[in-house]
This record gives sequence, C-alpha cells and structure tokens, in this order.
Amino acid sequence: MKKKSLNTVLLNTVIITFLLILTSSNFTNAFAQEIRLPQIKKETLDNGLKVIVIEHQELPVVAFRLVLKSGSVFDPQGKAGLANLTAELLRKGTKTRNATQIAEEIDFVGGTLGAGADRDATFATCRVLNKYLDTGLDLLADIILNPTFKDDEMERLRKQIIAGILQQKDNPESVAEENFRKFVFGEHPYGQPQEGTEESVSGIAREEIVDFHKTYYVPNNAILAVVGDIKTDDVLEKVKSKFGSWRRKEFVTPDFAQPPQIKGHQILLVDKPDLTQSYINIGHFGIERKSPDYFPVRVMNYILGGGGFASRLMDEVRAKRGLTYGIHCNFDSYRMKGAFAVTTFTRVDSTLGAIQATLDQIQRIRTEKVSEKELSETKSFYNGYFPLQFETPEQIATQILNVEIYDLGEDYIKNFRKNINAVTADDILRVAQKYLDPDNIKLVVVSKAEELKTGLELMGNVEITSFLK
Repeated sequence: MKKKSLNTVLLNTVIITFLLILTSSNFTNAFAQEIRLPQIKKETLDNGLKVIVIEHQELPVVAFRLVLKSGSVFDPQGKAGLANLTAELLRKGTKTRNATQIAEEIDFVGGTLGAGADRDATFATCRVLNKYLDTGLDLLADIILNPTFKDDEMERLRKQIIAGILQQKDNPESVAEENFRKFVFGEHPYGQPQEGTEESVSGIAREEIVDFHKTYYVPNNAILAVVGDIKTDDVLEKVKSKFGSWRRKEFVTPDFAQPPQIKGHQILLVDKPDLTQSYINIGHFGIERKSPDYFPVRVMNYILGGGGFASRLMDEVRAKRGLTYGIHCNFDSYRMKGAFAVTTFTRVDSTLGAIQATLDQIQRIRTEKVSEKELSETKSFYNGYFPLQFETPEQIATQILNVEIYDLGEDYIKNFRKNINAVTADDILRVAQKYLDPDNIKLVVVSKAEELKTGLELMGNVEITSFLK
C-alpha cells in the first residue's frame, strides 16, 4: 500500500462524495448493470506461466500486465525494499539494451513501460498502440527475462530511493503511518515500508538482487494478462514465442514472523515539539483479502469512515465537532491479514477529543445497527463505482489479475454487485463486533509529547519516541 498524504485523503473524500451523489441519481441504473466482460481466454504454458487474454476493441491499444506473486512481503529480514529495488531496476538495462535504449524504444512508439512492487506482488506493465504489439511484448519479455542489474544503475537508483525515504522522514503524516505499521505488525513484513529504510536499502547488495530475481521471477509464479484490440490466438502464439523458453523453477515461500498481540490501548507518541497539529493513526489487525466477510466489512467500513463526507467519522469528528478537516478509515486488502486503520489530523489541543470521538464511533457501529438510508446509499455508491473500474484495458487487466492473485473465484466480478446488495444491517453489526475492537487497539500520535503525555496516559500505556529516531 503506497503512502497517502492527508491531502490525498481529502481529495479522495471529495471524489467519493461526488460519486455518491452521482450514483444516487438516475445515473445509477445505467451504471448498475451487470458487468459483462468480453470472453476471457486462459491458458497455462508448459513452463507454468498463466496467460489471460481479453479482446477489448473499443480503442486501438493493447495493455500488458505481468504479475509475480512475490512482493515486498518476501523481503528478507533486514532487507526491506529488496523487491521494490529489484523491480525498479528491470527497466535500467538488459543483455541487449541499456536504460537509454529501453526508454527511447518505448517512447518512439508512444507507449509506456513500468515496473514496481507492492505488498503482495511485483508487476511489470506495458501499453502500446495495437500496431506496435510486437514491440511492446518484446520489451516486456526482455526486462523480465534478461535484466543485468548493472552496478552503476543500481547505485543511481539506490540514491534516488534513499532520497525519497529521507524526504518522507520529514513528513509527519508519513512518519505516523510508518510507525503505525511497525507498531501493529512488529517484525512481520507488513510492518516494513515497501520502499525500505535508509539502512536496509543501503545494505542491499547486487548479489541479493540477482538472487531475488533468480528465485521468484519464474513462470510458475507469474500471470500475464493481455487486454486490448487484439486477436486472441495471435497473441497466445506471440506470448509463447517470447516466454516459452522461460525456465520453470520451484521455490519456497518464506516463513513470516507472527505480529504481536494487541492488548488494551497501546500508544506510541512520536515527539515533534514544533508541530501545531497532531497526526493520528488508530487501528489493529483487519482481515485477509479472501475473507468470506469481505463484502460486509467493505460496506461497514464505508459507513464508518471510508465514504467521504457521507461517513459517520466525517459527520461526527469534522462536521459536528470541527476537530479535523479530514478523517478516513480503511481495511487493507492483502493476502494475509492486514490492518484496519483510521487516519486523521487535528490541533494539538484537540488531540484527545478527536481520539475519543473516533473510538466512540467505532464502538457505536458495534452496538447499533446502521440505518437503511446508510445501507442504501453505500450500496448505490458501489453499484455505480465498481463498473467504472473496467473502462480501459489497463483497468480490466488489473481487476482480472487481482482475482487471480487473491484467488477470489471465477465469478467474483460477475457477482460483485450481488454480494454488495446482499449485505444487511445484521451482517454489518456482526462483522463490526468481530473485526473492530476499540478496547484493544494501537494508536500512533505524532505531536508535542510534553502537551499530550499526561492525557494519553489516561487512555492507555504510552511509549514516547523521537521524531528523528
């Protein structure tokens, strides 16, 4: 999960609110039709590479998205950022092209070529006009199969990543989020920043990058989606030609450290004496992406704090009490159990009030059924929002691959609206009681420790650390 600034949260709040208005209107019927994707062709090559091809002929473009089911969660202990650094280096040179040649070749055909890693997966993407399909596929295959990880490119990229990390360390919003993840997950990889730390990225050797690539960049760990104005049989033959020689190799999934248990209110106070605002993260463990309770949890989260100005947290903490300009909550969508987190900011002298108001709303949704109006508006939002995720070849490829990565089932997309609309107020009460626990929770506050320590100690056990630590 990439870091979201509070400005981003505010922007998302406005967008969500606009979509809610839109999908509550007469537009809903148009958006709410069952999603009908073109025919999906799936084939697994002899080496284990799973290929998914979808003909989507509305625009003369083709999108490739290759996913490896090994993201930053596979970073070894002390080597946070390894998956990200490996992925970012893919475009920096292959056995037949240097970084400049790769950039010039994709620019010449007006395409894009990218790579990166998130928590659960590594991805490489390419988008070109369909007449340049061969060029796009050749470049994608080349960076996946033949990267050279040259020392000079590695050091240049390492410096760029570290510069970004240092910049984030000056941002109290980012510091609050990174400390929260570490506080909740401990030594589990979900507690480490995807980009790594200054120390971990500095300590990654070229041999470790080569080994990560050799171990996890294998066809039996990969899925390739091709979507666009194409012919399925033609694309499959071209994919076999480019990726058929990719050698299968078995690998062992790492053992992951168990996150620490959460008992009572555990508070981490990050001291930054010059702040006039407090940056707050509140939460605990959430659910797995494949959880059978995913849909009621998603609806519940929207009503609580994921729904912009329509949410209870925004209504209570912002509109009624005037304690913040923005507050948002979210459940991670990860392969393993992620985090539930509420993020907000407020004046230093309003910190305790904002925290208590948040905890009160979490408790309220566990004890009172949501209203039919809240439930109806949330369903209307998702009925309109979900189809908008299938407008471009890139979006279609991303959604199809998410189904594959998280093993959501063949009918997930078809049944999304059905599953959302089946959620009841009783379901929300049940999952709120099961997955929200305001009595056992972790809080991270980046603020003036001297002014808040005494008040926070009345809420729970307080640990103080320096902002610059």
